[in-house]
Amino acid sequence: MLVIRPVRHDDLDGLCRLAEIAGAGFTSLPRDKKILAENIEKAVSTFSRNQMNPNDYFLLVMEDDNKIVGTSAAYSRTGSREAFYAYRLMSVTHYSHSLSKETRSSLLHLTNDYTDCSEVGTLFLDPEYRGNGHWLSKCRYMLMAQNLNRFAPDVIAELRGWMNEHHESPVWNAIGAHFFNMSFDEADRLSGTGSNQFITELMPKYPIYTNLLPQDAREALGKPNAAGVRAMELLLEEGFEYEGLVDIFDGGPMVRGRIQQLRSVRSARKGVAVISDAISDNRSAEKSSAEKNKKVMIANQSLKEFRLVFQLAECRGNEILLSKESAEKLGTKSGDQIMVMG
Repeated sequence: MLVIRPVRHDDLDGLCRLAEIAGAGFTSLPRDKKILAENIEKAVSTFSRNQMNPNDYFLLVMEDDNKIVGTSAAYSRTGSREAFYAYRLMSVTHYSHSLSKETRSSLLHLTNDYTDCSEVGTLFLDPEYRGNGHWLSKCRYMLMAQNLNRFAPDVIAELRGWMNEHHESPVWNAIGAHFFNMSFDEADRLSGTGSNQFITELMPKYPIYTNLLPQDAREALGKPNAAGVRAMELLLEEGFEYEGLVDIFDGGPMVRGRIQQLRSVRSARKGVAVISDAISDNRSAEKSSAEKNKKVMIANQSLKEFRLVFQLAECRGNEILLSKESAEKLGTKSGDQIMVMG
């Protein structure tokens, strides 16, 4: 059975394996064992404390029989230590009275608009486990629903930008490559370590007319990587909105939503666990007359020992009937408070 839980120190090799599969451009899952170990330590400390800290980093892993097959994370605050940069796409209109002619174009304007928002990210699933990405994504909202005091009112998400058939970023080639004097992978690695001072020092401070960019770069602005199209769809379904902000390196889209208005957060409700032999975890389980058995996300009420499963359950008023296996994975017994999200 798949279970989602907080990352542990002994997950390092599993994270390294996923980072290799994810490849370049996945800033929050770098192919650097030292950085990953530091991220794990930061997450372990986050789950161990009870009060909000602007550096909170909630890193979750999906586990299948002791094998780490996916990651998902939430950050308490962006820009808590260093500025959080993005490009805002802005429309500009010029009109010539002498020629009676109007021209329209777009500007890339460097901004810190999303500083001090919470963020969801680090969403990656082993390709062999396709079909489980939707609840690997939603598990972060369950965590938020249980711990709203640890997060900001607004939450954002960044998606990797479009790469061409040569695995190159047209946006980087058109802009960043001319100012940083390094490869995209090197800039991405430096940013992934949490050291972005070089962005402040080297990035152009003035707006950039997109008309001056090559066509492939213009078309890539705000366009997610092919592997991130479904992730973008899931975010929009949750209630996130694209507001014209893009990543300064690869032009990937950024989206923002109000945390308490997100679809999953609004649907979360508490209940009392009841362990029942009538609930089976296989797909052929019989349907109850009270409410049809359906797969829902179920989490215990612990932060440090947070556990979440996606299993068949039956809801009868305030009671949530669980299978013995689900209860065991959650560390839950009959009578315990749990949270369900359908």
